[in-house]
Amino acid sequence: MRETRHRIAMDLAAAEIEKRRSQWLADGVQVSPVPWADDREQLAVHFTAAGWAVQLFVEVHCSGQAGLHFTSPGEAVQESRRVASVEAVGALLDEAVARAWRVSLQPAKLIARTCTTGWLDWIHGELWLLPDHLVRIRGGVPAAMVIGLVGPELATPDSFQTLVYDPDTIRSAHRTNKVLPFTEITHARIHGGLTTSGITLSMADGTRHKLLWMSMEPARGLLRDRLLPLLGPRLAH
Repeated sequence: MRETRHRIAMDLAAAEIEKRRSQWLADGVQVSPVPWADDREQLAVHFTAAGWAVQLFVEVHCSGQAGLHFTSPGEAVQESRRVASVEAVGALLDEAVARAWRVSLQPAKLIARTCTTGWLDWIHGELWLLPDHLVRIRGGVPAAMVIGLVGPELATPDSFQTLVYDPDTIRSAHRTNKVLPFTEITHARIHGGLTTSGITLSMADGTRHKLLWMSMEPARGLLRDRLLPLLGPRLAH
């Protein structure tokens, strides 16, 4: 039977790491030696730096499966990736090291899975409540098609998770993604309806943001409880 997947040469992938090692060290990033699995089908490398809030561990398998592990004391988050070539392994490592300078692991509560940014936005996304930020992350078109066929999946009141908090990556992934610091909210209005609820936020920089979700989601009450002590009379609800 003809093999349908291209296997990545692990010795060449290790060479990509070695090519970058001197630059990483010059940038203040400590890089481990490359430990091999016994079958030499997988390699892994560990990165640390004094200015990072996380440590980074990257695994790559010859099948193209890769894992980025971001860790901090008591917390760990894994992101799964696929790479198709030795060059893609090098690009993945460059991206992961660049992200590690700016990310932190944040406890987050998923408060809505049906969040949109207005009546003309038909693609649902997730709305996350972080200690100091409100974050909206857009879903994909395939997920929207599934919702149209079988109905939405709603957040539960106890949907806690640790997130790799990376504001730059979140914002750049799509124009409807939102990272909204609580300290920059000047006024907010939470409203509820029979089928749809939402919040309108006015920010210190003059921008306004609208977020909507299905009223069956727990977001309305959770946002009221979080924002009322911060905003007082500047919150209409």
